[in-house]
Amino acid sequence: MKLSRTRHIVILIALLVITGCQHIGPRTILDDRIPYNEAIVTSWKQQTLLNIVRLRYLDVPEFVDVPSMVNGYEHNRTTSGSFGAEVHPQDHVANFLTFGLSGSRTMSDRPTVTYSPQTGSQFTRNLTNPLPPVSILNLIESGTPADVVMELAVESINGIRNRQFVGGKMQQGDPEFYQVLQNISKAQASGHVSLRVKPGSDKEHPDILLTIQDRDIPPALAEELAQTRKLLRLDPDVHEFKVVFGMLPESNDEIAFRTRSVLRIMTFPALNVQVPDNHLADGRALDLGDAGSTTQPQLTVHSGCEKPCDDDAAVQYQGFWFWIDHRDFHSKRSMGYLKILLALADTGPREAAPALTIRANSAASS
Repeated sequence: MKLSRTRHIVILIALLVITGCQHIGPRTILDDRIPYNEAIVTSWKQQTLLNIVRLRYLDVPEFVDVPSMVNGYEHNRTTSGSFGAEVHPQDHVANFLTFGLSGSRTMSDRPTVTYSPQTGSQFTRNLTNPLPPVSILNLIESGTPADVVMELAVESINGIRNRQFVGGKMQQGDPEFYQVLQNISKAQASGHVSLRVKPGSDKEHPDILLTIQDRDIPPALAEELAQTRKLLRLDPDVHEFKVVFGMLPESNDEIAFRTRSVLRIMTFPALNVQVPDNHLADGRALDLGDAGSTTQPQLTVHSGCEKPCDDDAAVQYQGFWFWIDHRDFHSKRSMGYLKILLALADTGPREAAPALTIRANSAASS
């Protein structure tokens, strides 16, 4: 009988262990947070790349936002056990002990994802209105390379034009524009160009001042900044210039920035999409000839019949794969800046847009 009591105790301990309380919440954070993060980043890059390819084909870009994700778990567990004993007289050969243990556990994963098409008038205005010059200059002030962001987002500076894509044709920019960008970038790296906000007559629209400090600096840099002043037709004795929006300044103590909208910003990387030859031949996309800039392309999109094995982002469009190479630093950097510029353009209250909510159920049992 001592043996039967021992087995009885073992069964009871096993039941208590199986039915004990276990917290599943903390584990789900470890399991879910990074995968959801990666899924959002990957889907954003794919959507942005797809819209860039669409623009190369003169197709309509479309954006779908994911405003919310809610995930719920349900954990069900059942356990049952049985115990039996058969005792015979002492002259019997043995006593008999029977026991049984069974259990089941189910885990249900029910994520709810909301999709919101970006079709409202406010979003359209954000997409098509030129970015405020101060937004671009703040990016530069925070450390973003001036030549990179200004080539993407600025149409002209004091009348000196960047390259333009108008009426399906490429117009190369003024050589002075790229010289100015190079000089500003060098001055930015040296710390002799800065931006500050000064209260103006209109409290809601304070003056934005761009400071050029060209005293007590290396002679080579001073010469380049003097060249920049000359190219932009700035007063050589003024060190703080008011930043305004427009094609031309009203005086030589102003710097006029004509900026691009996010839609136009995305159009220029689209010019470097490598369209398949048969799509150019049948007229699906325009043959732009040499549409490249005089500098390193900000973004290059490759195309082919098969999905690449080492891509940063890849999408399928009109029967072909289009992708950004994972080793292409300039293209990956430009995608990051596009995300920032899209966020800077997202101003004003959001309008109520149709939302599609999909609840995906999955359950695992053991």
